[in-house]
Amino acid sequence: MTESTATSTVEPILEVSGLVKHFPLTQGVLFKKQVGAVKAVDGVDFTLGEGETLGIVGESGCGKSTVARMLVNLERPTAGSIKYKGEDITRLSGRALKAVRRNIQMVFQDPYTSLNPRMTVGDIIGEPYDIHPEVAPKGDRRRRVQELLDVVGLNPEYVNRYPHQFSGGQRQRIGIARGLALRPEIIVADEPVSALDVSVQAQVINLLERLQGEFGLSYVFIAHDLSIVRHISDRVGVMYLGRIVEIGRDAEIYDHPTHPYTQA
Repeated sequence: MTESTATSTVEPILEVSGLVKHFPLTQGVLFKKQVGAVKAVDGVDFTLGEGETLGIVGESGCGKSTVARMLVNLERPTAGSIKYKGEDITRLSGRALKAVRRNIQMVFQDPYTSLNPRMTVGDIIGEPYDIHPEVAPKGDRRRRVQELLDVVGLNPEYVNRYPHQFSGGQRQRIGIARGLALRPEIIVADEPVSALDVSVQAQVINLLERLQGEFGLSYVFIAHDLSIVRHISDRVGVMYLGRIVEIGRDAEIYDHPTHPYTQA
């Protein structure tokens, strides 16, 4: 099944076409020479509709986290395009790129290493306002941060605590609150529950689903657990060896897989 036969029925907010990322292999110390390349992502195509959740599932090393990093511009693609509302963001820089980054945020896999242990929760969640001060005036930031803590199910009075004072599930809620701070339209969630206990995973998934309705979010949800992806996703893309080999509605992918890797 190709993307053309399983496109979203809603207006696309994100269009990814021919996305490629090769990491060079070099030889030598003083005079480095490229002798090859690791093909982490080798031609990925998909669309994301407004208010939709697209799940991308695959085994470790298939390139799905590299795709996530390219979507938020932490990695520059070797080739291909990522169009946000029709504009190719891979060609942007400076102020234009900064404006787009406000609308595409990321929730990372490990909620502990992604939070600065020397910063309070209030400073962590409020840090995006230093980069985008137009979103929240300085005198209003503490209130905004407390509102975000409340939205993700944490006590607003926790603003002065540090990450080590929270459980894994609570830390991931802090990461989600930070991702929501700038009121983005798209959140790229890279394995957001894989580091959590099974008992906590469902709570975080339910939180993400609730927030999607409240804030009108679109999600790219990346995971290796088929059951979690099916629970939260409207459509599912199966990634294998740097490519999306199959994409469609969850019932199509799970009940009638066509690619041997999906069947396996």
